[in-house]
Amino acid sequence: MYHEMTLNTKPAALPNDLIGSVQRSLNILELLAQYSEGLNAKQVSRQVKVNLSTCYHLINTLMVSGYIVKDPDTLLFRLSGKIGYTIHGKASPAQLVKNLTPNIYNLKETTNETAYLSIWDGEEIMTAAVAESPLSVRVRALEVGFCEANHATALGKAVLAYFDEDQIDPFLSSHGMSAYTSNTITSAAAFKVHLAKVRRQGFSLDLEEYFPDVFCIGAPIFDAEGKILASVAIALPGSRYHQSGDKLLPKIMRTAKDATRTMRILGYVGQLRIKTP
Repeated sequence: MYHEMTLNTKPAALPNDLIGSVQRSLNILELLAQYSEGLNAKQVSRQVKVNLSTCYHLINTLMVSGYIVKDPDTLLFRLSGKIGYTIHGKASPAQLVKNLTPNIYNLKETTNETAYLSIWDGEEIMTAAVAESPLSVRVRALEVGFCEANHATALGKAVLAYFDEDQIDPFLSSHGMSAYTSNTITSAAAFKVHLAKVRRQGFSLDLEEYFPDVFCIGAPIFDAEGKILASVAIALPGSRYHQSGDKLLPKIMRTAKDATRTMRILGYVGQLRIKTP
């Protein structure tokens, strides 16, 4: 709920060479930092004590620069993740999950299948959110925090496909390539050929490679610099995959593109390099 706060916009002993528009822009950023849900332009204008027209110009400038975003649902202005990235070097997993979860739930609603989100944090590819549909198959092992079998799942392959050559070998070596079903790819050389196909087509498939009669379709999510950050996928039984897979694929890829666009707007940058001791 919005409660007006006192914002000190006139500190004592101001030097005479200040640039007024810069100072007003900083005042807007400081103000929005106090309201995580955002404010409308009239509220901002009143609190920073500038006329509404000037306020819109300042807000638009900050939006183009990536420091402010306009929430598409509430139409309120709020801070992006860009300032946090400038300070901390990258967005935290908690921030990413908060901003990407709406995409996952939207995917569940549009496909009527359970939707999953995985995030690459530089060490692990980890299941970070699950939007469960009562009508769909549920891969019970894929709970929040699960970080195994990435060579056998659509979620994992959608991320691994965008690793550099010098990153994929250490990852596969440290995590192993266990056979979960007769369809699991357990050869590193064959898996690299498979990942090249994932990159070409822009989506990944798990065709009973992790669980029998469980088919998954995944797609990659990229950060503001175009580096791999996360992935999204749905799981469904073979009967629905063979009947509706081609129709569901565009919805999954659209969700991934929408999520990538969100990361670009918010200025979130992840961590692609594998961390070493």
